[in-house]
Amino acid sequence: MTMFGRIAVVAAAVVLGAMLAGCGGSGAAGPPNLPDTGGEQSLEIGPLLVRAASAPGFVARDVPYPDAGVTLTAVYGSEITYLAAQALLDRIVFVSGRGGGVSNLWICDLNGDNPVQLTGNTASESHPSWSRDGGAITFERQWPGQDVEIMTINADGSGVRALTNNDLADRHPSFSPEGRRIAFQREYAGGNNEICLVYTNGSGLLNLTLHAAWDGAPDWSPDATDSTILFATDRDIPSEIYEMNDDGSGLTRITDNSASDSAPDYHPYLPRYAAERWLHGNWEIIAGDVVTGGDTDNYSASPGQQHAPCWSSDGRFIAYQSDVGGDWELALQEADLPMDKFALTRNGVRDAHPDLGSPTMQTERVIIGPAGSDWGGADPIWSSCYAGVAAWDETSYLNFVRIGLRPADLGSLSVSPLTHPAQGPSFSPAALLVEADEIVNLREDAGRGREPTVWDLDALNCTAAVLYFGNLDGKLVAVMPLRDTAYPSAAGARDPVARRLEAGALVTEGPFSAVFDAQGHNLAPNGAATVAIDDSATVSVLR
Repeated sequence: MTMFGRIAVVAAAVVLGAMLAGCGGSGAAGPPNLPDTGGEQSLEIGPLLVRAASAPGFVARDVPYPDAGVTLTAVYGSEITYLAAQALLDRIVFVSGRGGGVSNLWICDLNGDNPVQLTGNTASESHPSWSRDGGAITFERQWPGQDVEIMTINADGSGVRALTNNDLADRHPSFSPEGRRIAFQREYAGGNNEICLVYTNGSGLLNLTLHAAWDGAPDWSPDATDSTILFATDRDIPSEIYEMNDDGSGLTRITDNSASDSAPDYHPYLPRYAAERWLHGNWEIIAGDVVTGGDTDNYSASPGQQHAPCWSSDGRFIAYQSDVGGDWELALQEADLPMDKFALTRNGVRDAHPDLGSPTMQTERVIIGPAGSDWGGADPIWSSCYAGVAAWDETSYLNFVRIGLRPADLGSLSVSPLTHPAQGPSFSPAALLVEADEIVNLREDAGRGREPTVWDLDALNCTAAVLYFGNLDGKLVAVMPLRDTAYPSAAGARDPVARRLEAGALVTEGPFSAVFDAQGHNLAPNGAATVAIDDSATVSVLR
């Protein structure tokens, strides 16, 4: 049983149809992010939230196969009006003036939804940072007419504690990996800034840098076995990023360029950092290699100012503050190509200094649903769907393939697994047999904001097709329509194709009218009898 359960019934009246091996029920409570659309039936399927227009006839089936890192679930029989992927996603702690002018602490979901005010007072608060376990937040607070001090607070808003109390300005705190110490920036008399440490009970103050230059904006490595600290310093004009051990030893220069660098943030598990860099008259968000200082990417590349970058705890996103819209708002950007950007706040007040952490179960994407229901008000790929196959693993959604049918053919659809070949070391994707009076096309999710990949089967008058899914990523590897229209695919019947593992490839024999690869290209417009899929998921027509 995974952390999600297998198929959990939310509305007891839902008819699941005949379940294949691997299905069960957890009796989970109704998901909070599922839209209320007036009586439609809801399911939790692994990390997916699914809403069907009506219970009678609706089928949800796990399709198991050996040696796979993913589960395939076929859904069909009734109109699917909502399908969303859930995942453990970070919450954002940030400061905002939306509570009445001063900057207080707020928390929201990773997409900006569900904002909750954590503190409400006349003090100005800034630079919040999650503890690694998500149970506490450290931040800086300045009461009117007083100096800036370092504070901690529990994630539920209780237990506020001052760690420093003096006539000096203490800023930019960062938790150690084990949560017992905090690194911060202290401004001594004369304006000299140093990197200091203090225990979370306020004891054990230690100055790490002891240098006449400005040293600030520390970030503690998330790796408890390699407890190092990144920080910015102007000891080399302009300011650069340095790294040191948590006792001040091992000082190493990371960046060396003609631009100013500041506010570094460690990647959660790779030897990379994010930082803000002065480029072309603006502060931009960049990322680079901690070991070499090179291999930098410019994430923001905009005419506005961007500050305070931070990685998500899974390394998939970078959040930062931006004034591109005219005032300071929060933005979130994918760390990998195509680096899509999402505006998290749009409220006309100052939102700043985001930090990501404390993951909770949240809506990650809406694949099927009403217009504007995906992140940032974007449209899902489809508004509805009558049949499809979802792929997911123990922690996340991987893929969805929509089966295109004409309304009159919906009742004829069946989806069943093909016999797995003899076990071997080779790549062995899952094979499903899809049958209907006519299968018009297949459309695969190509990612948020992208048009789906299409396998056009309309001209083939396709009534049966073998679909191969990768056993690690759940993506379609190959589609092979069958010539004959009558195959005994009921439980216990023979498979319409023969499959075997040989020479590092899966070899399939059958009366194929076409062979499509993972991009939807037809490799055998005149048909084929033998097809191979090798370890790299490359499809080849052998005969």
